Amino acid sequence: MEKVLSSHVGVKINEWYKMIRQFSVPDAEILKAEVEQEIERMEEDQDLLIYYQLMCFRHQLMLDYIKPSEKRSPSVSELVDKIENSNHQLSGMLQYYNAFFRGMYEFSKKEYIQAIQYYKIAERQLALVVDDIEQAEFHFKVAEAYYIMKQTHVSMHHIIKALDIYKEHEQYKVRQIQSLIVIAGNYDDFMRYEKSLQHLKTAYSIAVGANDQRLVAKTLLNIGNTYDRQSKYTEAIKHYKGVLDVISSEKSDIKPITLFSLCWSLYKSNQTDEADLLVEDGLIYSSKVNDSLSGLLFKALKAIYMDTNEQALKEVFDVFEEKKLHVYVEAFAQSVGLFYEKKGDFEKAAEYYRKALKAQNDIQKGECLYDY
Repeated sequence: MEKVLSSHVGVKINEWYKMIRQFSVPDAEILKAEVEQEIERMEEDQDLLIYYQLMCFRHQLMLDYIKPSEKRSPSVSELVDKIENSNHQLSGMLQYYNAFFRGMYEFSKKEYIQAIQYYKIAERQLALVVDDIEQAEFHFKVAEAYYIMKQTHVSMHHIIKALDIYKEHEQYKVRQIQSLIVIAGNYDDFMRYEKSLQHLKTAYSIAVGANDQRLVAKTLLNIGNTYDRQSKYTEAIKHYKGVLDVISSEKSDIKPITLFSLCWSLYKSNQTDEADLLVEDGLIYSSKVNDSLSGLLFKALKAIYMDTNEQALKEVFDVFEEKKLHVYVEAFAQSVGLFYEKKGDFEKAAEYYRKALKAQNDIQKGECLYDY
């Protein structure tokens, strides 16, 4: 049987990666199958085999993002183990892809500090990346991580670079919408809510035009968040319920966080009976889909508003602090402080307000993210 040139397989893997980045699942699946057939007949090339394994890893990350509830073989973690146990020295673009995809994997597990550390390793090889869409992908993923960690200026720097590139390519509508959502989130953190809503409405229009129900739901969720941060709870609740209507017929990775956001807005607007029922639903659903962070958020709500359980609340705060999720420490500490203030326990209220203030300082320092 005639051998296939590794350079030919490499070109096909590049095409496969292009379909992955466009979230074009059918095309990506076809190209993956073609590559796998040609790999069997390919001349020996260890670097190309590692590139293939890395692309399998990235392919699974795409599928897990689009259909997170489905079990797959091999799993992403199994692919990670396979690459790490290959004993092949990675350099150049292979080192870039390995670090970049590992960062994406850690981000998907909500291990944000580890994700940023891997992105930093990838950044050292960024000068080798000549493809502008790949550069946009890097800036987008880095911006997403820094947004979560509330390093707002850093996130905005990267996301604007990403969006400027995506806007030049019509086929990257999904990334345009996602970039607008990250920009809006950063504007929320700057308390520029009118700018946030402006970008979210643009994102919503593009998502509706593309008939992408998943991104329609994500945009509605973020619009709800913007209203919640302005204490406009009626509008927030309306949009959160709108998300649940959009995703009602399918399992969705944003359902737990939407239920949580709805519960919290209901509590803050004194609609406790409805919120209590939804907290129990949220705990069950988070466990069912193995979403540990959302489970923790629901435990925090239950400890504050249903049980007034100091020990359970301390355990939740300890996990947030261990993972350096200062934004959740700040938000929950403020809620607990207000809860005790309304009860007339001003000493307890002051204790939690001090905790919120410390979390604000930790966010501003961002010390763990910039060490070299």
